[in-house]
Amino acid sequence: MVYKIVRLIALVFFKLFSRLRVEGNNRLPANEAFILAPNHFSTLDTFILLAAVKNQYYTIGKIELFKNPVLKFFIIRLKAIPVNREGFCRQTLKVAIEILEQNKIVAIFPEGYISKDGTLGRFKQGVARLALEARVPIIPVAIIGSNRVLPLGKKIPRPHQVTVKFGEPIYFDSYVEGYNKKILKDITEKVRNEVVVLINSKRQ
Repeated sequence: MVYKIVRLIALVFFKLFSRLRVEGNNRLPANEAFILAPNHFSTLDTFILLAAVKNQYYTIGKIELFKNPVLKFFIIRLKAIPVNREGFCRQTLKVAIEILEQNKIVAIFPEGYISKDGTLGRFKQGVARLALEARVPIIPVAIIGSNRVLPLGKKIPRPHQVTVKFGEPIYFDSYVEGYNKKILKDITEKVRNEVVVLINSKRQ
């Protein structure tokens, strides 16, 4: 119930305040587990993504958020999974795989941190590792304009257009026999490049 209420509030807020536009949501697989991999330009990105995705999903978030009891109460009900940002811990990977095996959705911000200047940072390899071990596709996602609404370090949002673009699913059927560091690196770069394309692409 908390999840549904917060999503409704986020949807109404961003529709009215930021003229939220969602593109490519028909690319999200139906009745299939997958991973969402969006860029991270603002603290609002979690709620913008929540508004853009109709189905419930789990989000991997920094473990520091779980240290505040009040915040922890809400983010657990918003399907948050804690992770140590210094390394994609095995426990987080295990929990995320179990969720995906239940045919559910997991979202990861591959940069791991909010961009300080509104440019796309380096992607960490956790998203690639999870996709390969769970054998599910990755959906690259571009959240555009969130840093104009609430830049890092600011507390008061400003009206500005926000667009969420979903890319084509990236499947990894050819890696059923395993993977190595090079494969992880290549997949991570491919996902990042797809997000770059979405950010720079014209309105669909």
